Amino acid sequence: MISTAGELLAALASLPHAARLRCTAVTAHRLAARGLLRPVPDELAALGPYERRLGALAALAAGDLAHLSVRPGDDDPVVRR
Repeated sequence: MISTAGELLAALASLPHAARLRCTAVTAHRLAARGLLRPVPDELAALGPYERRLGALAALAAGDLAHLSVRPGDDDPVVRR
């Protein structure tokens, strides 16, 4: 099972765009159900614009309000939303 940002990024690498989004959301939901999500969105947010977007999606899918609450000031309009 995917449990780190690096493992998630490796799993997403060969997938088409829509499948990447679904995999990110499903993985985040599963991690949150086990209480293991917390570091993943933060690790992703520290990497780059693409990864910040994935981190925001993961937090949104898992209902991680702590991560999302600091995103309204992000430079990226996708992350802000």
